[in-house]
Amino acid sequence: MFRFALTQTVSVTITMFVVLSLVFVAMRALPGDAAAILGGLDTEQAQVEAIRRDLGLDRPLLAQYGAYWGQLLRGDLGSSIRERRPVTSVIMDRLPVTLSLAAFAFTLSLAVGIGLGMLAGRTRGSAADGTALGFTTVGLALPEFWLGFLLILLFAVQLGAFPVIGYPVEGDIGVRLWHLTLPAVTLAIPRAAQIARLTRARVLEAMAAEYVRTARSKGVAPRGVTRHVAANALPGLLPLLALELGGLITGTIVVEQVFGLPGLGLTLLGSIGARDYPVVQGVTILAVTVYILVNWLADLLQLVSDPRLRYE
Repeated sequence: MFRFALTQTVSVTITMFVVLSLVFVAMRALPGDAAAILGGLDTEQAQVEAIRRDLGLDRPLLAQYGAYWGQLLRGDLGSSIRERRPVTSVIMDRLPVTLSLAAFAFTLSLAVGIGLGMLAGRTRGSAADGTALGFTTVGLALPEFWLGFLLILLFAVQLGAFPVIGYPVEGDIGVRLWHLTLPAVTLAIPRAAQIARLTRARVLEAMAAEYVRTARSKGVAPRGVTRHVAANALPGLLPLLALELGGLITGTIVVEQVFGLPGLGLTLLGSIGARDYPVVQGVTILAVTVYILVNWLADLLQLVSDPRLRYE
């Protein structure tokens, strides 16, 4: 366990350093001048230079890189160039929408993916199994932006059952969930398809095990056999579930753009266009941290739930 914790700590540290360094370099490699974009088209060159000095963009790249890491090590994400307020404040304003969408989508993914995968695995070769395989094939093939527009056209425009775009920051939780339903379904379908496919494979593997044949020979009811199969098959899904959960933070970028949701994804895209480096870096730090920590937790839970892994 100690070796696991040490290895993971070193891996997390190196990953964070590399990713955040790449973000710093990539943002400054983009064409365009942040000072000129902030000043606007009618801004005189002298004013642009003043803005550049005020933002510290006139310093050598290496000096900017050192200042960047100095801020991070102090826990300071800097201030938004566009909004002229701390990046932490910008993130906290947008984070509730993204977290609500991610939680809603992940819940749908789990319910549909595990349920459909368990059903397909237990009834191999049946109509239910064929339906599950068809769903996984289609779900994995559909691009999220296209699926989002399709759901808007069908359920919002044609049927009028859901709002087209937007999200009420204030209001009843039921109204907010109503606005998040189509975006959550858009995010959930490909993830549910991936979870269902792996769940089916794990269940099929468990159904062929000797303990299942023994249980059936002793007259254990099908429900009891299913419980045994689930207990042995589902812990193997933890790495995939961690990947899907961690990826939801970044996965909301396209969906928030399609549905006009005021979350971190929409903020990130706008900040990239405006060359608002501190906000882009702050959102990236949050996404990378969540992704790494969720995967670390999944590895730990799998180690605890499966004693065989402790002796490998």
